Amino acid sequence: MERPQQMMSVDWKSCRASAVVVPDAMSVETAKSCVGDRLVGMLVNADGWNAEEDIGAKWPSERLIGRFRNIARRAMHEEANFVYIRMRQNLHVLRAAVLAATELDGLGVLVEMPVDEDGRTADGSSAMAVMGILQRIGVAGIILSGEPEDIDDTIEELAPHASIALGVSVDPSELRGMRELESVEFYHATEPDDARRLLELAPPSSGRNEPDADDDYILAPVGMHAHFVDVTIDISDPIDLEDHFGETLLELEDQWSGALKLEINTPEDVHILAEGQYMINRPVCLAAENPELLEEALCAFDGIALYDGTWELDEETIDYFRRHYGMVAL
Repeated sequence: MERPQQMMSVDWKSCRASAVVVPDAMSVETAKSCVGDRLVGMLVNADGWNAEEDIGAKWPSERLIGRFRNIARRAMHEEANFVYIRMRQNLHVLRAAVLAATELDGLGVLVEMPVDEDGRTADGSSAMAVMGILQRIGVAGIILSGEPEDIDDTIEELAPHASIALGVSVDPSELRGMRELESVEFYHATEPDDARRLLELAPPSSGRNEPDADDDYILAPVGMHAHFVDVTIDISDPIDLEDHFGETLLELEDQWSGALKLEINTPEDVHILAEGQYMINRPVCLAAENPELLEEALCAFDGIALYDGTWELDEETIDYFRRHYGMVAL
């Protein structure tokens, strides 16, 4: 990432960078005047969330998503080629930033995600789970950051299950010592066309990240945990969230079912889901007779929800929920 004043002193004719990331929307125009035909992206730090400010708001909060929506709109207004979202705190905030950015048709989204030696992010989420969520909601690529050996192990784990581009953020001198895997989209984009190809892989409205119909499994994470399911997964009987939801989850730990079917009947159910989802340790199927309530639940759920057709939705609505929230229609 470069600041505008630093860009002016760079010899761009000899610089190998394919794209430039600037710290704010006001810097986009200045950067474009310096870097020629290179792509210019705007940095978005997915950090800072005060729960006390969001009392009474939807979850993820209207204020939180609104904040990131305003940032993304400024990026589009200044004609940035993409936004570069950096995960600083937790999955919930990161997902809200992505949902806000992908509302804007055609704005490419890259996410930088730090990982540790166990392949986990700053909040303890499995990198596999985070990737499984992001690749279904319109992110074009994930850039892993951290210690080179930790990144190397993580990218080897993620690559076979990735349907989007994977990249690394390390010192260029470290690249030679890292694994080069056939299924990894890129390690080092040295030509402008490489970066353009990356950003065009998955525009928010394209739906290209939908797994093929004949895939043997579906990566359907729940919060911090990655789950692999197939279309014949056993789904529990409907669970009423208002009927002691936490106690019900504890009771179900000893009962086998591949996925939990959660019934969303009221706005209060959405709130209960948001508050209690940290206790869920298996895939989730969401069911709601009211499509608006279902959308609120999809927005609140920090994972990829299944849909089994309990209450029939029209194809247009299913497609919207699939593209925007990653919902998997079985």
